[in-house]
Amino acid sequence: MTSTNYFKKYEYPNAELLCYDNYVIGKVHEGATVDTELAMRMLTDVNESYKDKKVIFISNRQFGYSVDPKAYKLVNPKKLIGIAIVGHTKEQKIQATIEQTLYSGSFGFFDSLDKAIAWARSFFPELRNSSAG
Repeated sequence: MTSTNYFKKYEYPNAELLCYDNYVIGKVHEGATVDTELAMRMLTDVNESYKDKKVIFISNRQFGYSVDPKAYKLVNPKKLIGIAIVGHTKEQKIQATIEQTLYSGSFGFFDSLDKAIAWARSFFPELRNSSAG
């Protein structure tokens, strides 16, 4: 899977976002915390990039980091219609289970980025037959 087909990249002091057709991949640096300030910056940038389009957020948890539960209160599930967590450890799965209770849209946990992208693309029939981003 190549990650060079994004149309916009946002870089923050401890994270980055890559924006694709109808999904965004977020990666936070090891040991960082997604607090409400970082979440607001990321969501503002996502809203700017996608305007009125619905989008799926893929959280690539390659490294361990924490999410402030208050950050989920900032998410509009009518705009950000799904969240995919990519992780490999039991702890990440437990954390994702907790986060799922904080979000009212579609939510999935995946052991690979490719599976999360396939899930995200399934929400948009026009993307199912095109090459993966």
